[in-house]
Amino acid sequence: MSRTQLWLTYHQASRCNKPATTQLVELEFQNEKLIDLEDVLEHLFRQGFVEAQHRSLSYWENHSGQRLNPSHALEELLTEGEGKCPQSALRLIIADCPPHLWFSYVYTHKSAASAVTQRVKFCDAQEAKLEIIAHLTNHIFRNGYLPARYRTVVTWQGTCGRKIEEYEKLDVLLTAGEGHSETSPLRLIIDATCTHAKICHAVCH
Repeated sequence: MSRTQLWLTYHQASRCNKPATTQLVELEFQNEKLIDLEDVLEHLFRQGFVEAQHRSLSYWENHSGQRLNPSHALEELLTEGEGKCPQSALRLIIADCPPHLWFSYVYTHKSAASAVTQRVKFCDAQEAKLEIIAHLTNHIFRNGYLPARYRTVVTWQGTCGRKIEEYEKLDVLLTAGEGHSETSPLRLIIDATCTHAKICHAVCH
């Protein structure tokens, strides 16, 4: 394989459920030679292959997922077999959206109990794209994380107690720091008091 060509694949977080795109990059053109990974990245942005707004969110990995330094020499990588063919293509990671969201289950009738926190990976939600709170609520019940009888008694709150509506966008909430980490999860409020009372009444009678 020529030392003047490099294979790469684009891995964009917002397209995590879609196949990665592969590209062959010429390392020498118009009297210019690309020396390291930073040169390749600058070339991709100059050509408009990646939107400029994603420049601070982009980084390199080898085909095994190990992060690479932007100053890594291309000649050395090609000598090691990295990027020489589609099977060993370098991975350009474009983290244009968070890969996951954190939320906690808060039961109103269990004030003394500790809230259980859960992480939802967007790439794992294959059955439906998670874009708004309503999608997340449906995902929780679809997977049986809560029994169906609780569907009419759940609401959402932010980390500071603000009520979050079902139509609110997840990316906006994440950008604001809501649900971004285990220490700042969204709160799924489960007002199971009435449901619990009905079950007890049925059992007692």
